[in-house]
Amino acid sequence: MKETMRNQRGAVLVTFAILLVALLGFAALATEAGRWYLVRSELSKAVDAAAMAGAKNISNPYVTVNTIAQEVGNENFPAGQLGTPISGAGSVSFTVTTLENNKIKVDGRVNAIAILARLFGIEQVATASTGVAQKKEVEIMMVLDRSGSMAGRPLSDLKSAATSFLSFFSETQDNDKMGLISFGTGVTVDLDLGVNFVTAMTTKINAMVATGATNAEDAIDQSDGPQGFTDQTGIPGDQRIQQFLIFFTDGRPTAFRGKFRRNGIDYGPNSPDAVVMGTGNDCGTVYGYMGHTDSENFYTPTGHPTGTSLLPLTPTGDGNKTSGSPLTSCGSPYNRYLNTMWYIFADPKYGLHGYDPLQCSIPESVLKGYICNTAKQMAIDHAQEIKDKYIKIYIIGLEGNGGVDKGFLGQVASGPGYEYYAPTSDELEAIFNTIAKEIKLRLVQ
Repeated sequence: MKETMRNQRGAVLVTFAILLVALLGFAALATEAGRWYLVRSELSKAVDAAAMAGAKNISNPYVTVNTIAQEVGNENFPAGQLGTPISGAGSVSFTVTTLENNKIKVDGRVNAIAILARLFGIEQVATASTGVAQKKEVEIMMVLDRSGSMAGRPLSDLKSAATSFLSFFSETQDNDKMGLISFGTGVTVDLDLGVNFVTAMTTKINAMVATGATNAEDAIDQSDGPQGFTDQTGIPGDQRIQQFLIFFTDGRPTAFRGKFRRNGIDYGPNSPDAVVMGTGNDCGTVYGYMGHTDSENFYTPTGHPTGTSLLPLTPTGDGNKTSGSPLTSCGSPYNRYLNTMWYIFADPKYGLHGYDPLQCSIPESVLKGYICNTAKQMAIDHAQEIKDKYIKIYIIGLEGNGGVDKGFLGQVASGPGYEYYAPTSDELEAIFNTIAKEIKLRLVQ
């Protein structure tokens, strides 16, 4: 009996030894599996980051996509990380491929070194991961201030900055869309939103001439007009083309488009176009214009000869004739005089408080402040209409001429992260390039 127990005791020791080896093996495998999982997880992060960087820079004229993607991959997973080989066979490598539809594919490979698993003859475990990123299509309306205060170096620097911005989208202009609006007192859609825009838009930008007041409201409004952004009403969010407005100015709003009556003739929307403007940041002098000039690029009224016509905006009144019918009601029956009717005074939002469209001889001192305030509020409202359609607005303010109103521009922008200010015009190119890179980053998915 004693001999049997001794034999069983020996068997238990042998069994325990075998089980211990097995347990150690499983522990080794569990440890190694955790290490291999960690290596693959970090490699996956690296290839995703590399693909994103490549897609973001797919049309960046200053870098090579393959190079930037590989550099980003190596920064996120350097050779030797997590015990992988530092060099030679099994060390980390990234392969970058450009696919159709602006897609970048990055394949990452690395071998994880075995430690405890070597007990089972496992030296290395090959690990691979693939990341794919795509640059989505985009629509951009560039709205640029060419008012009189931009003359000289500021306008020259703006042209360089705006054309540099274009270069970031040169390789994708067959899919991406861009358009150009410039404004002084008048507003022109220099280039309708469309593809293959770089050459035509560069020509239009370089042809800009600084003149006039600052008609921001009409410029912003026309960016979402028939020649501007595509209407995406009803399109699901995940299917929408991303849209951006780039708004540049060096001053405050001093002009707006409206409808007026003078000598029995209406000037304004759906008739000969009219713009009311004030000079200086405080709208110190009141002017009104209709028609078209080559230098200012005012609207060309349909059916009217090209030329410049000054439309006196004071004194105010009913805008009727001094002879014939109906006669103006301003002045005595024996001293009626020509006057201008401002239809906007009847607008519930933009009307001049305490006055109506038929009121005679409203003091010009009242009109001066009204013009600036109305031009500003109309611009803010048009910007909000655009933002309500999920269009993002970047603003760039040039502070050098002492005219920008940051409070106003902050209300135009889509948020603090969309506001940029340049103390001098030579900083504009860096800002435009920064925004181009941000937009391209937002397009990558």
